[in-house]
Amino acid sequence: MEHLPRTLLITGADRGLGLALVKEFLHHDIHVFAGVHRSSAEITRLCEVDPSRLTIIDLDVSEPDAIRSAAASVGRYTDSLDVLVNNAGVHMEDQLTPLEKLDFDDGHLEESMAVNAFGPLRVVQAFLPLLVESACRRVVNITSEAGSIDACWRDREFAYSMSKSAANMATRLLSNYLTGRGFSVLAVHPGWIRSDMGGPAADLSPAEAAAKVSRIVRGPLPENGAIYIDYRGNTLPW
Repeated sequence: MEHLPRTLLITGADRGLGLALVKEFLHHDIHVFAGVHRSSAEITRLCEVDPSRLTIIDLDVSEPDAIRSAAASVGRYTDSLDVLVNNAGVHMEDQLTPLEKLDFDDGHLEESMAVNAFGPLRVVQAFLPLLVESACRRVVNITSEAGSIDACWRDREFAYSMSKSAANMATRLLSNYLTGRGFSVLAVHPGWIRSDMGGPAADLSPAEAAAKVSRIVRGPLPENGAIYIDYRGNTLPW
């Protein structure tokens, strides 16, 4: 990256990959704004240890008013934002539920779309005035291989997979819209992570995944112009 980031916002920063990304970026000379829906003891402790480089921001990506309030809060600390990492996400459904047993009245589909698909779009819209003031101008949407239509192998997990496909489309649309204004926009699959969402059998610890995602966030763009990539930098099929 020609301009190294000095300010960065992470959504969903209170646990899992988001919390690990906060810790990872604090190892570099970056002021981290940690967007949290529910504060945790660990993120509070990190802020107490390094208050000059970590700022906790209340941020519910499914609530437009909360997002606008978060953008105003960040704007009181800085005139520009170099990088936005849209990490907040949910996986609400039972992974084993087949079509015949889906409950369309439980709200899982609607909330998954609100958080996973429309959440990043709302956050980019609210923080765009700060992002355009930066020389960096990078947006990274944490997505999933579950959002790939071409490589889909699942026959369930409808809410999660469909919302991640929509998030991938949002990334493409944002890239089309913002590239001419000096932005780079990526959709990054962080790998299968041992977390509340990924479960204990997953391949990567949050710290391992965060280190790999951090290199993508801070590093050069893919030489082949890819937008949808995994944590190794490999291009994924839409």
